Amino acid sequence: MTGETGRPRAPSPQLPRWPVRLVDVPAGGLHVRRRDLSDADRAAFAAQIGVAGLRAFDLDIHVRPYRGDGLAVEGRVTAEVDQTCVVTLEPMVSRIDEEVEITFRPEDKITTKLVEDEEDGLSIDASHAADDPLVGGVIDAAAIAAEFLALGVDPYPRKPDAVFEKPEGLGEGSPFAGLSKLKRRT
Repeated sequence: MTGETGRPRAPSPQLPRWPVRLVDVPAGGLHVRRRDLSDADRAAFAAQIGVAGLRAFDLDIHVRPYRGDGLAVEGRVTAEVDQTCVVTLEPMVSRIDEEVEITFRPEDKITTKLVEDEEDGLSIDASHAADDPLVGGVIDAAAIAAEFLALGVDPYPRKPDAVFEKPEGLGEGSPFAGLSKLKRRT
């Protein structure tokens, strides 16, 4: 695997694995909390969710049995991440706070139902495809945390006091004004 320069690209750090097995979850559920991460785990989460760094992390979830053969996960994941302001290009810290709510069932129990729609023809009834696959009776709490953190990353982070100032010397009007002038000359 090579990068844009043709040099080998360093592999992305691997996320830690925090497995939760269906057979280990009691009827009342299981509380999973992770706060303290190693430097390697911080780097792995940062790479996975596309931020410069991960300063703080807190996963607090409750895993309970779901429909007899699945798992339901509810809770919250929060983090403080290093990003770059899109206006000033200065480093900044952003906070992510995401509610976690996801269900898992064995793949053979997940059904998708096609329904006929007058406007679109056939479509999938989302109420039957809401569960994620439970593979081998195990879920990975780290992967769940990364998924929900990624949903909370601001793709255009902006410092609260950042103000965009138009560079001097740029003309007013649309970017196509110059093309319009050229067209009139011909």
